[in-house]
Amino acid sequence: MRRLHEGAAKEMEGCVMLALSTFRKSREAEDTAIDKARQVGKLFIAYVADLNLARYYIGTDPRPSFLESGNEERLLLEHVEAGSDHLKGISARAKREGLKVGTYIESGRFAVVCLDIVKEIKPSQIVTTRSHRPDWARSFFGSPVDELIAKAGCPVIVV
Repeated sequence: MRRLHEGAAKEMEGCVMLALSTFRKSREAEDTAIDKARQVGKLFIAYVADLNLARYYIGTDPRPSFLESGNEERLLLEHVEAGSDHLKGISARAKREGLKVGTYIESGRFAVVCLDIVKEIKPSQIVTTRSHRPDWARSFFGSPVDELIAKAGCPVIVV
């Protein structure tokens, strides 16, 4: 994993962290994070392009098959690009609110990437949302948000 510049990590200590991903994003989570960040003056936005795409496409139409050679990598790149655009929009909005903003985007496993970031920036709280997978899939595969809640070491608000 790429590490944040040490100075940047120190500057963001105590911030509110907004944890988003390909399948975990909502305007309500963004609004909540910005509202909470006003109290501390800092917002860090982490965006993860989910590596485990198959977990989210269960029960959907398999055409076209993203699992064919090369399609998954292309799809991940598209998700990183879309995530980058999304980050820019949220970041600009937060800056207009007078907040200090840090951002990070990476392809990976949501909980793993977020927990690595938590170790570096030591947020005061995290705001996130859940994906909209079927309950049976969440039970079978587990929940990255539940893992984040269990291991973050700070309050996690799920909206």
